[in-house]
Amino acid sequence: MTAIIGTSGSGKSTLMKLLAGFWDFEKGDIKIGGIGVKDLSMNYLNTIISYVDQNTFLFDDSILGNIRVGKKAATNDEVIEAAKRAGCHDFIVALPDGYDTIAGDRLSGGEK
Repeated sequence: MTAIIGTSGSGKSTLMKLLAGFWDFEKGDIKIGGIGVKDLSMNYLNTIISYVDQNTFLFDDSILGNIRVGKKAATNDEVIEAAKRAGCHDFIVALPDGYDTIAGDRLSGGEK
C-alpha cells in the first residue's frame, strides 16, 4: 500500500486524479511500473488504484447499501469484510443501528 500525503494545496488530489486516469494531460507522462497511464486500460487502473475523494458522497440508504454499491450482489459477509479492510467496521458496529444506519447527510464529513 502506498499513501500520498502532503500539505493542503500541494497537489495530492490532482496527482491521484491524473494517476487514476480521471483527468487527461497533454504534457509529460505518468508511469506505473514503467508503463504510461495513458497506455493502461481504465479496468486495469481500477484494479490497482483505490481513490477516496475528500468530498465523499453517500446515498440516502443504509451503510450496508452504500458499501454494496460497488458490488450489488455482495453478501453481508463480503460487505463486512470490505468494511474491515477499509478500517471502518468498528466505527460502523458502534453506531446505534450498525450496518443498518441510514447514511446520506446524517453522518459528519469525517464519519463519511
